[in-house]
Amino acid sequence: MYDFDKENDKEFLREAGKLLQEKVLTLEKLVAQKQKEKEKDVKILQKLSEELKALRKRVFDSKQERKANSPKNKRKKGKLPHNKSKNENHEDEEITLDQKIIEYNLEDGLCPKCGSDKVSEMKNCFEESSEFEVIERRYLLKRHKRKKYSCKCCNKISTAPGGVKLTPGGEYSIQMATQIACDKFEDHLPLERQRKQMKRAGLNVEVKTLFGLTEHLYNRLYPLQEMIRQDILGEKWIHIDESPINFYNPNKSKGYIWSMSNPRGAFYQFEPTRSGSVAREMLRGYTSGNVVTDGYGGYNFLDQMKNIGHAFCWAHVRRKFFEAMNHDPKAEKMVDFIDELYEIEHEAEEVKDLKDLRSDKSLKVIKEIDNWIQNQDGHYLDSSSMGKAINYYLDRKDGLHLFLYDENVPIDNNMAERRQRCPVMGRKNFLHFKSINGADVGSFFYSVIESCKSNGLDARGYINEMAHRSAKGEELESPYQYSSRLSSEIMDKLVKELSALSPPSK
Repeated sequence: MYDFDKENDKEFLREAGKLLQEKVLTLEKLVAQKQKEKEKDVKILQKLSEELKALRKRVFDSKQERKANSPKNKRKKGKLPHNKSKNENHEDEEITLDQKIIEYNLEDGLCPKCGSDKVSEMKNCFEESSEFEVIERRYLLKRHKRKKYSCKCCNKISTAPGGVKLTPGGEYSIQMATQIACDKFEDHLPLERQRKQMKRAGLNVEVKTLFGLTEHLYNRLYPLQEMIRQDILGEKWIHIDESPINFYNPNKSKGYIWSMSNPRGAFYQFEPTRSGSVAREMLRGYTSGNVVTDGYGGYNFLDQMKNIGHAFCWAHVRRKFFEAMNHDPKAEKMVDFIDELYEIEHEAEEVKDLKDLRSDKSLKVIKEIDNWIQNQDGHYLDSSSMGKAINYYLDRKDGLHLFLYDENVPIDNNMAERRQRCPVMGRKNFLHFKSINGADVGSFFYSVIESCKSNGLDARGYINEMAHRSAKGEELESPYQYSSRLSSEIMDKLVKELSALSPPSK
């Protein structure tokens, strides 16, 4: 170590000072660099730790977003007001099966205990039991013979009219085409499996023929697609979402099945892109109302549309904080706040009841949420799950608060998420669409089937009736129109029956 106290040379001391200063600066830069690397390592470690916990939860925990051992976890059952259809849904009602009574007698008339013939029948006494039986699906070949007639007046030959068919001269009935389409798009049964089932039952049909039947049925009914879209646009709110689905093409790229829904029905459209222009096209003609989305940037064009409210989904916010609970217990407070908002929503029987509830109770909860978020903001790394959840809320705050000021805004976009289940279940079974045309056919049947569910209709019966109407040249009705008309007719009939029972006024 050099002793600078004994050094008198000023020039030497000056140069030594410069050298030491350079070394200090170099060391300061090195320390700063190490600090940055340490911060980066901390972020990486935090990210890996959160991903490991999330992976463990995904593999070993329940898939449902429930808080363990929490009494607040029990939400009220039943649909939220915005999810209720005016055409009551009967799909969960118990169906009465056909019954067949089989009676058994003693054939020889002898007592099975002692063999005596002194046996007499006990009137109206039975030992009863029940069993369920299945009648296998059978295919029937119908031979249509249309008689010919000659007229002595005009000397011409006429042929008796026959029944309606799916296509002129076609070998397969409308009912069979309906069965094939619903088996695939309602019950998610691939055409190859249907072909094998038919072969076991004695009918040998190629897969290409089966798809051709669904396509012919689509050609009969395609006007329903636009009718369903117009029904949905006639409501004061719309849910919209998209989900990836594979389709066969040289580039092996993914396509997307888009859905637009509300209690009046569901409309699906397949496109090879996730561009927001698809949503803009689907909403064409929607001049006033509210659109609920999940916050995807492709829907940002809604913010510039006049008379259109762009609302965001509280269920997505809850999901972000629920995931953050794995890494920070404080996130549970936000989950509790959001659960409280849902409890308030369940207090309303109808949409009109929400106005006072939201302006009173929900507004207080939102103020508590904003205060809590303000206290937590800035205390977490943006890359952490808690930081991401907080930023997710702050970036969409205006759209999330929109439901407070308009009772026609649903609190979440869960209806759109449920509507995606149908194509997603199909995707798990038949993997992909083989062409754009096949995707359009699938989107059409998803639209009809899910709209029937929304309006309490049996999809197979509805499709079969509309196809027969089309073959006869009669007018078609969308599921919403058809169900509304039936409900109106039933109500009118009940009113007439009740008025007939009431005593005449004096």
